[in-house]
Amino acid sequence: MEFDATLVLVFAFSLATLEIFFVIPAFNMLFEALPYSCMRFSEKTINDKAENLQKVTPVFIVVRAICAVVPQLTALTNEYGYVGEETGLEGSGVIAVALMAICAIVSLVFGILWLSMALPYFKSLRDNRELNEYFLERYSAEVETDEVLHIRRSIKRFTALVFASIFFFICIPIDEFYITPDFFVPALLLLAFYFAKKYTADYKKTVGLCAVASVVTLAAYCLLFRYASVMGYIYFPYKAEGFWGFFAPYAVFSVASHVLMLFVYKRAFKALGTIVESCMGLRDTKDARRREADDYRKKELCAKVKGLSVAVYALVLVSGAMMLASPWFALSWAVRLAASVIAAVWAYNIKSDIYDEAEKIL
Repeated sequence: MEFDATLVLVFAFSLATLEIFFVIPAFNMLFEALPYSCMRFSEKTINDKAENLQKVTPVFIVVRAICAVVPQLTALTNEYGYVGEETGLEGSGVIAVALMAICAIVSLVFGILWLSMALPYFKSLRDNRELNEYFLERYSAEVETDEVLHIRRSIKRFTALVFASIFFFICIPIDEFYITPDFFVPALLLLAFYFAKKYTADYKKTVGLCAVASVVTLAAYCLLFRYASVMGYIYFPYKAEGFWGFFAPYAVFSVASHVLMLFVYKRAFKALGTIVESCMGLRDTKDARRREADDYRKKELCAKVKGLSVAVYALVLVSGAMMLASPWFALSWAVRLAASVIAAVWAYNIKSDIYDEAEKIL
């Protein structure tokens, strides 16, 4: 298969950058919080180990990220940029493979150094019984019994996973193959139902529906890949011989998968509506004005849930229609991409409003 090697560079650089931005602050907060907890709630301290590990961790993460990107820089040269049967992979692969080997060794050395410091650090934490008993005691007393906290978590996780599922409808063709990993959508929603199991009607049936939707959607994706591998390089595929033999099976499974996803999303928004209806306003106040305000906010939240459902239903319908029209409408992927972006922006605003309002009422 021919491919543009600069795409690998783009993905490697993007993921490495995200990792640096998110992982380093997370480790810094961890290595600051744990020694502070040890100092306050136990006799054992780990300040020296924490300081050394906190210094080494950013170096290790940055070196690891750089080593992931450096071998892909060979794609920026004209000689190595486009790889295929005509240009040959042999010449372009020598430098890249050599750089990969060097960078792998460098990453391994830094990784061993980091592990040699991290493992004793976490072992000392694990052996600190006084601190662990304190954490478990506080968790049992303050977290497990906090009903409002669990409702907040349910709302936040549920809306976040529904929002994340929208991005798997983004459709981008690369070398005539459609990158449409929408078979992840039912799996994400299944995870959302798990976090809101208490508020999901017929949980077992919902799990079964998600499983069936995952299988059908994955089958549709495989059939799409099969169709694209044969017809993807033809300008007018619907005129080619054998077109319906490849496209018709995909079309059937595509329609079935999108219909199933509509049913899954319907159950998802029903569960979200149940959370809003049954869990808001837990203060049990006797103040009539406060109750009236809570009821008004509930109605607002329910309206926002309906708005979010409209955005997602529209996206699923547009997605299915555009994939069926792809042989006749070459820019169907662009319409689906635009619909996904619009739905994502709309859903993000509604998701944020839902959680902010839930915070106020709870």
